[in-house]
Amino acid sequence: MPGFFIPSVEADKQEEAYEQIASFIGAAPRAVGDRIYSMTWRHNRTVWTATVGEKLRGIETVVAGRGRDKRERELPRHSDDTVLAIFPGNPGLIAHDNKSRRWNLPILTGESWNIVRFG
Repeated sequence: MPGFFIPSVEADKQEEAYEQIASFIGAAPRAVGDRIYSMTWRHNRTVWTATVGEKLRGIETVVAGRGRDKRERELPRHSDDTVLAIFPGNPGLIAHDNKSRRWNLPILTGESWNIVRFG
């Protein structure tokens, strides 16, 4: 895992940017060793993964038919939003750059899993 970072922020301004993001979205800042690099959550039929510095990506399960004719298929989903910071909890909060204007800012997540901390 990489060390903690906020994408597109100069090295000497990382902590300040983290505090500003937390304040802006109403999240409690986490201690350096407890900051989240990546996590997964479900929104409707799509399982999304947010990783700091990357675009949001997901897999949607589409169901067609009934009974014996019931078929499921998985479709990849993505968003042009780059993840800036992740604050776990219930709900979890994901700060992003809002390029797609698809998601609210912050994204509120329900139950999350595959939580990976910065190294």
